[in-house]
Amino acid sequence: MYKNEFEIDIVRIVRALFKRLKFILLITILFFIVGCGVTLDIEEDRYGAVATVYAAAENSYSEATAAVTAMNAYLDVAKSYKVSQRAALLMGRSDISAADIQSLVSVNSSAKSKNTTTNFLNSSATIISFVATTNDPDLSMAMADAAAESYAIEMSNILKTDSVKTLDSAHSTYVAYDASRQAWINRIIFGLAGFVIASAVVVLFEIIDRKVRTIREATIRNQLPIIGIIPDDK
Repeated sequence: MYKNEFEIDIVRIVRALFKRLKFILLITILFFIVGCGVTLDIEEDRYGAVATVYAAAENSYSEATAAVTAMNAYLDVAKSYKVSQRAALLMGRSDISAADIQSLVSVNSSAKSKNTTTNFLNSSATIISFVATTNDPDLSMAMADAAAESYAIEMSNILKTDSVKTLDSAHSTYVAYDASRQAWINRIIFGLAGFVIASAVVVLFEIIDRKVRTIREATIRNQLPIIGIIPDDK
């Protein structure tokens, strides 16, 4: 007794996909429409601004070196509540609190680089960047500047010198998050998901379909002799 073994015919599956192309396209379009509905209420664009501080002593090189060492050792001070609270006061806005600045401003240091050459240079120079990201470009610049200035004041209190100074103020912004672009990306993802799901359904039904369509299937992978073939009736 012969048993027809499970076998996947790639050519047959490809033909099935082309045959059910309208179904696949319909499901893809439906998923895309759903994606448009889900992303109808898009978020606001977010803008980033960067202000930087560095160590520069006018009196002696040793002061600058001490400032660099302190900046690397006390990097967490830049994100402290005290520095954020002073930054909020410097901005002079009642709607901005220290907690807002802590959540909307990120701090990066050039000393975090893993490059050996960069680390060697950082032994004598460190630049700390304050990146503020909000829905308002002007607010982002003001917040980055205030955070950098507040940090410079705090380091002056720690070092008892004015070695830590502002290098660059936030003079411009960049688009940190494009809400419209992200919405279209999400819609395309929905459409692709529909395409994949529809294709998978077609492939699954084609695999579990045990109908005999070819001579190879009729002869159980060429294990049975062929007595005759009935030609197609034109």
